[in-house]
Amino acid sequence: MPMEFQKYLSFLADLQKCLDSLTALEQRKLTAIQTADFDALDQCIKEEQAAALDLRGREHKRADLLAQLGLPDASLRELPDHCPAEFRRQASEITQDVLRSYQVLASAQNAARTLMESDLRHIQQELDRRQEKRQDTSAARSAQTDLRV
Repeated sequence: MPMEFQKYLSFLADLQKCLDSLTALEQRKLTAIQTADFDALDQCIKEEQAAALDLRGREHKRADLLAQLGLPDASLRELPDHCPAEFRRQASEITQDVLRSYQVLASAQNAARTLMESDLRHIQQELDRRQEKRQDTSAARSAQTDLRV
């Protein structure tokens, strides 16, 4: 069982890095919103969607690892109470780090969501303008006659 706990702690360390990366992405998204950089905002949203899929996969892996440890219902906060004594300090540190990273991410997401909602009308107008431009370009291409013999 010690190897399984070590594996789970490594998983949590990787999860913390993922959360920190998402926080950096949210900061880039905030900057894109504030500067009305719609291309950067679009890229951030695409990266955010990919990250959401990654997090779903990580959640399944977390559930599997906890089941292997015989702790299918244990919360992250409770982990140090359930691990072997030799891992308790490390488990306590990593769980605190993960929880802190999650709180920072949630705060950044909330700020980005609030700013985006307040600028939503401006963003929607820009997206509509871009869509019209793409449709006009597409229509112009299809209207051209091919005179090749």
